[in-house]
Amino acid sequence: MNIYQGQKKKNLPLKTVYYLSFVFFIFIPILIVLIISLFILNKQFKSQAIENIRQAQETVIAELQSDIDVMSMRLSHLINTNNNEILDYAAEIDTLDWNRRYEYEQKLQQAGNLALEPVKDIISVGFYMKDGKQTCIKNEINRTGDEIRQMEWYQRALHKNNTVCLGSYDTEALNDLYVGGKKDLLILVFALAPDVTTDRSQKIEMVVFYQSTDAAERIREYNHNYLAGKNKLGITQIRDNGGNLVFSTMEDGESGLSGSEYTCVKTPLELSDTVWYMESYIKTRDLTIEFWNSAVLVLMAAVAVLLFAGYYSRYFLRSIVTPVEEISRGLRQVEEGNLDVHIMAGGQSEVRNMVHQFNAMVRRLKVLIGEYEERMRSIELKPGDYLAALIKKEMSPVEVKRRSKEFFMEQYVLLGISIAYEGQVENEMDAAVNLINSFERNPRYASRCIGYIENPGFIIALYRVMEQEYSGRIERMLHEMQKVVGKEFGARICACIGKVSFGTEDFFKGVEDIREKSCLRYLYGENAIIDLNREEEKNERILNLAKKYEKMAYALYIADEKNMAEEKEKLFAELANLEIKESRQEIYSVILAIGIRFSSENSNFSDIFGQQYDYADKIDRIGDGRSLKLWITNFLAWIMDYSASKLHVAETDIIIKAKRYMSDHYEDPGLSLSEVAEHVELNEKYFTNRFTKEAGETFSAYLTALRMQKAKELLKTTTFKVYEISEMTGYHSVEHFNRVFKKLNGVTPAKYRKTM
Repeated sequence: MNIYQGQKKKNLPLKTVYYLSFVFFIFIPILIVLIISLFILNKQFKSQAIENIRQAQETVIAELQSDIDVMSMRLSHLINTNNNEILDYAAEIDTLDWNRRYEYEQKLQQAGNLALEPVKDIISVGFYMKDGKQTCIKNEINRTGDEIRQMEWYQRALHKNNTVCLGSYDTEALNDLYVGGKKDLLILVFALAPDVTTDRSQKIEMVVFYQSTDAAERIREYNHNYLAGKNKLGITQIRDNGGNLVFSTMEDGESGLSGSEYTCVKTPLELSDTVWYMESYIKTRDLTIEFWNSAVLVLMAAVAVLLFAGYYSRYFLRSIVTPVEEISRGLRQVEEGNLDVHIMAGGQSEVRNMVHQFNAMVRRLKVLIGEYEERMRSIELKPGDYLAALIKKEMSPVEVKRRSKEFFMEQYVLLGISIAYEGQVENEMDAAVNLINSFERNPRYASRCIGYIENPGFIIALYRVMEQEYSGRIERMLHEMQKVVGKEFGARICACIGKVSFGTEDFFKGVEDIREKSCLRYLYGENAIIDLNREEEKNERILNLAKKYEKMAYALYIADEKNMAEEKEKLFAELANLEIKESRQEIYSVILAIGIRFSSENSNFSDIFGQQYDYADKIDRIGDGRSLKLWITNFLAWIMDYSASKLHVAETDIIIKAKRYMSDHYEDPGLSLSEVAEHVELNEKYFTNRFTKEAGETFSAYLTALRMQKAKELLKTTTFKVYEISEMTGYHSVEHFNRVFKKLNGVTPAKYRKTM
């Protein structure tokens, strides 16, 4: 899968690769960096805006805290000065004697003015009597005593004698709390309920101190400037810990400030007996307005970078990529045989030079090919040259027919001639050339045939058919050639006669058919002449069946007795279910598979028996299945002995050498892995791993199967007792032998013998 995907990427057009690279390595990284940068900037600008609001709130809180601390101290000073003189004057006012009342009111005013000093923020000091009467210093308060007494701060002060409790008024109009009062004033109220130690008369219920604070002016300024767009501090107001509005410059307080459109920044103001909260409501978009101003600049810079990158891409495509693509298309056209290609020069100087060189190369190539074709037309090729060019696919049949009309004018038959030399030949190619020259001395071959040496052991000849009964004449010609080469060169030739053909369509199919079916010579013997027009179905079946016995052929070639015995059992099981005619075809296929294997390993199949037999004829003379099994058993045993003694497999392959040693010593009960590893001169562990990998099974499994194969042969072919066979196959204990045999074969040795 990975190889396929890699190949697919390599096959993408250059422009596509460039665009993909631009998107993935330039555009997307810039976009990612831009998004991350804007996200970080947004966070930073928003945090800074909120921090600015908090600092403004802290300024207001500091003013409020200062006023509260100062006025709390002034209230205590007012009450306690001159041994509670002011409280005493206030208490004396509570009388029905108007003269006395007036006298003490004057004294209270004088003492109060002295105690309070000329502070403009002090609005009034109110004294509220237990009998419901009240009196004020400086300004009269526009609230009845009952209204005052219902205030939450008043009630708190009643429960905390001699403790200053804080309250407030937010003036909503002119003269709201007192005459001369402005709109949107924050009036701080300080209330203290004197006890008997402070008010000896016990007439005064509450002393209330009213003071305006500059914090309200600062809040008004912040809010006014925010609404005018001069700051980004939002709409500020004060709320107590019960959620009640303490101060606001809005007409309807919080109305219109809630919802997702606004962000609320809240800072607590901790007082001695309560907590107030400074709240600033700002439109969420105002928190990031500065960010967006900067973001626009960043975006403009990013767009500028991308525009420059796009311009560069366009320039690069126009100057380099597009001309290279044009050259690539031109090369493809040249590859397809079109030499009328001309590319317009463009792009950078180096690319233009490349285009000019390409155009010059195409023109020169066109001239050279024209000269070559002219030279080829002026040269008269021989028929043998045409045949060689056809088989090597240097020329097509159509081209040969165009250049040599007589080549395919008649019907023809392809012949495959296999050569086997007696003894060693110094130069096989020279020998093949001499051999084909001797063929030329045969009148029919010389007049009808064109030969081509495909390799030193195989010649393909084209025979021109000029008569109706051509088959018999071809065979007579081949027999004559066999006699000549046998006498002059000590060689044997087998021939395969193909099907009659005409024209160009079936030429290559005929060549492949000859190559594939020339192997039938291993079945039909020395000097065999195989006519593929006869018994076509039978030959096809034998060739297909031969593939089934490739494993048996390989086991024979390397003298692997264990696998050979297994494959032979499979063969016999197959034969048991077949008629004699079909059984013969199976045996044909076995012989053919063995011949093909020995030939592929450069071994001469005929050397096994000293000559090449017509095995088909021998097998056809066997009349029953039992005799057929006996014949093939002896045939396979002969080849096994030959392989073991002549092919020197023990010297060429470690595992084959080990198998051969196990086959020779399987009857030894003491045969062990270490002994075999020592024999092949390998480390025991390394030998174990290598044996399992190459043999496809473990050493122990292979040895057990080999012994069981030998035991089954002895049970079928001898009258030895079971315990004797046990000892002969390497088992001390007949009981152990019986268990292993039954486990692998499903029956005991005795039952196996009866079945056989």
